Amino acid sequence: MRPDIMGGWDVHAHLLPDGIVELARDRSYGMNLGDKTVEVHGFKLSLESMGRPRALLARLDSDRLDGAIVAIPPPLFRPDLPAAERRAYVQQMNEGLLRAVAPHERLLAMAYLPTDLPELAIEIAGSLEGAWAGVIVGTDLGARSYADPAYHPLWQLLSDRGLPALLHPSESKDPRLSEFYLSNLLGNPMETTRAAAQMIFGDLPSLFPNLKIILSHGGGATAALLGRWQRGIDTSRPGLGPVGISAKDAGRWFYFDTIVHEPAVLDLLVRTIGTDHLLLGSDWPFPMGAPDADHDLGHLAPESRRRIRTVNAAAVFPAIAKAGTGDRQTP
Repeated sequence: MRPDIMGGWDVHAHLLPDGIVELARDRSYGMNLGDKTVEVHGFKLSLESMGRPRALLARLDSDRLDGAIVAIPPPLFRPDLPAAERRAYVQQMNEGLLRAVAPHERLLAMAYLPTDLPELAIEIAGSLEGAWAGVIVGTDLGARSYADPAYHPLWQLLSDRGLPALLHPSESKDPRLSEFYLSNLLGNPMETTRAAAQMIFGDLPSLFPNLKIILSHGGGATAALLGRWQRGIDTSRPGLGPVGISAKDAGRWFYFDTIVHEPAVLDLLVRTIGTDHLLLGSDWPFPMGAPDADHDLGHLAPESRRRIRTVNAAAVFPAIAKAGTGDRQTP
């Protein structure tokens, strides 16, 4: 870690909610308790890392960061559960996450919204109290699309309340991607890209200019495809209606985390989107996340790294200004 860059926030990290061990032990919602893991939906979630806020605080200290904004991991989104169970389930996940971060001033929480059920997502968003820094939404919407007007009340509510939304891929279900770990290596970035395209062609950047959407994992292929999307608009391709702003300007409406694993890709984001819409993320503690804060930012000029780590996060998340800097561990 370079000593000349200190402070800032990781806006993309994950923790397990308090109480999940008891739920898994009781096999509630199809979960099971494994050997130092919670097993759910085919995934094993580590209690040694994701289940220990102190482990995340140690990582923040090693990166010389002030804090992190955390959410439940995607395997806990659970759109597979019966609709009748989702309200109680989501409430337990969100309340448990708040309890997990409550003793730690350097950790802020994002509430999960089950956007595959728009009316329930709107209801939950409307009930959120001031303790939340933002929300996290997935990409598994069934037959729906984020261009659907059914989501407009949700976007307006989040915009009015100043709650940023982290758009995070749920999981890729394309059977063609089952080999070579392509469901993650290719499928997850494309899930984010598809959702971003839906928002652009659904004219969300024009309709909700103050809404803050953060695209996970560098936005997938979004930055690389903005020109192609604009060409589709310019040539009136089938299914594309008029939009209020260009695809390129719509791209700059989004915020992008920095989890890209390749300097040239981050440079593309800098040139296409600009440093003012980039946010430091790690995807901690998943293996596909960034191993440290400089993993993706280290080649940038000091001022750019400072902006991405500190200035932008504070501008997007008003809750950061209210957060303390306690919980620092002894190096």
